[in-house]
Amino acid sequence: MIEFQNVYKSFKDKHVLEDINFTVNDGEFVCLIGPSGCGKTTALKMINRLIKPSQGTIYVNGKDISEENEIELRRNIGYVIQLCIFFCSLHHTFACVNMRNHSAGF
Repeated sequence: MIEFQNVYKSFKDKHVLEDINFTVNDGEFVCLIGPSGCGKTTALKMINRLIKPSQGTIYVNGKDISEENEIELRRNIGYVIQLCIFFCSLHHTFACVNMRNHSAGF
């Protein structure tokens, strides 16, 4: 499970994500769809700690990722970022997350 609780991200004076709250349960397939610059890639990069939230908490399998080993976290999470090559009629980029439960903790 991936859970965002009151997550914010700002780069200098630009607010990219504001008060984001959602849950992706085990086995769910989720796509984030939106125009360039709306925060899709930023949200995904925060899940594996490539980018740190300005505020809020992200959990993977019930564990606060800020307290977890970055390398182990990244070894057990995969995501795809795709430009609109396959779905050109959408005129958006999209990002996908597929959650699997790993017995190793993540």
